[in-house]
Amino acid sequence: MVATVALGNLARSQGDSSGDGSKKANNSIQAFWAPFLLLHLGGPDTITAYSIEDNELWLRHLLGLVVQVGLALYVFSRSWGSGILPLIAIPMIIVGIIKYSERTWVLWSSCSKSLRKNSYHGDFKNYYYRTRNPQFDQQKEYLHQAYAFFHISMFTMQDLVSGYLDLMLSYTWFSKIPADGAFKVVEVELGLLCDMLYTKAPLIYSCSRIILRCISFVLSVTAFIIFQVKIEKHAYSSIDVAITYLLLAASVFLEFYAFLCLVLSDRTLIWLLDKGGNAWASAIYYRLRKLTTSKRWSRSISQYNLIRVSIENKPLKCLELVGIDEMMRQMHVNRE
Repeated sequence: MVATVALGNLARSQGDSSGDGSKKANNSIQAFWAPFLLLHLGGPDTITAYSIEDNELWLRHLLGLVVQVGLALYVFSRSWGSGILPLIAIPMIIVGIIKYSERTWVLWSSCSKSLRKNSYHGDFKNYYYRTRNPQFDQQKEYLHQAYAFFHISMFTMQDLVSGYLDLMLSYTWFSKIPADGAFKVVEVELGLLCDMLYTKAPLIYSCSRIILRCISFVLSVTAFIIFQVKIEKHAYSSIDVAITYLLLAASVFLEFYAFLCLVLSDRTLIWLLDKGGNAWASAIYYRLRKLTTSKRWSRSISQYNLIRVSIENKPLKCLELVGIDEMMRQMHVNRE
């Protein structure tokens, strides 16, 4: 919401291009912020949807993409002039469009219609026969099992019926896992499901999209370096320069953080295991496993105290009208 309002204010401020040289200079550096607002509208890689219903609203986000990109290009065109600053804005506009388009594409690919179209009941069976040989390393075995059961879960989540052979194989395989190991398998499996439904994982785990991610990172770093070296800072307001530095540093940091999330994810470890036999893949796998944490969730579950709710008096009607009664219900929830 902040990025949307800021982009609208930038468009309004660029509407009047009259004024002295200092005002025009400040308008040009403020127009340079528009690509960064597009980048932030794309959101981080770690979350794209706050609920599973958000994925069904991908058309609304597509409309927002068209409108906001058009607004950013309008701001950019109104401030075009001599100097190197407009040229630096071009790669950042490309990065912003890439990031915003990524989010819209992920929402579309995670909606129920797309998931059902891409669900294939043979995925579990194929992966099962490839990895049915037991591993000496339990952690490797848990990752293999979780990824195999992940295919069954994705299939059944679409209200599709798995084949009898797949169900029997999964039941037989899971029943042989020790109790403590079964919880670890489910932890990894739930993490894979969460990544598929609520993050940009469907987008980034492919060679072409990793290359696209590298391009956006290089463009962000290049813009930061050129702004630092080539731009005459005294021509602009010190506050505007400080905000620009903040936006540039934030864009580079977000790209670097997204890279770390990609490298340290379970999906990367599974990919390295699938490359088994390669010495470099095994070496990278063991190094990454030392960096990743074994704690995959909070180890606590919310519990609602029905008895306490039943014996207490109902909240006043006026509290219900302003929504405070919902906040009061949270007082009866504790985490165990």
